[in-house]
Amino acid sequence: MKIKVVPQKLVRQLPAAVKDAYRQWADYMYEQVPFNMPESEIHSTAHSERVLLFALMLGDKLFPGDAAVLEVLGHAAIFHDTRREDEGTDRGHGARAADFYESFCREHEELSYHPESACLMRYHDCRDEQGGEAISSLFEEQAERMQLLYQIFKDADGLDRFRLGPRGLNPNYLRTDAAVDLLGFAKLLVTMTHNK
Repeated sequence: MKIKVVPQKLVRQLPAAVKDAYRQWADYMYEQVPFNMPESEIHSTAHSERVLLFALMLGDKLFPGDAAVLEVLGHAAIFHDTRREDEGTDRGHGARAADFYESFCREHEELSYHPESACLMRYHDCRDEQGGEAISSLFEEQAERMQLLYQIFKDADGLDRFRLGPRGLNPNYLRTDAAVDLLGFAKLLVTMTHNK
């Protein structure tokens, strides 16, 4: 198994629910989840591991005590870039990841399929308005909850843009105050772990 990039000293300081979910899904990703571009320096396991951590931290903050939310976000994080075909915008990689996730879950009975996770991945590479409209139409009864999950996931992915250089992340594009509060932590974590 590949060694995780997030320092375990940091992981030990996380709230119990975040720590447990992070360990579970990071381990699962490294042991089970194949990536189209495993050698990518910007869109492979290290990126997904950090997105996982950010998503879980945001999920715990905005949905305290909701283990189901952490699992939905965990699945979305570890699969969201698995089907990338290039390092650019690669429109459609989210939909390919969502389809792959669904088939992967059918083949791996230990992994419960969450349509919410598939939806977050499917639309994470779309403009907010486009993704938001699609999510609202798919989850009419849970539209408000799903919109917040979508914002959390897009912010978690965005917080890792520090890996793209000093101008990789424009904080004005973050959607939640909780993500803005994580800016310093995200920058430090990416500095410590990118290309490790």
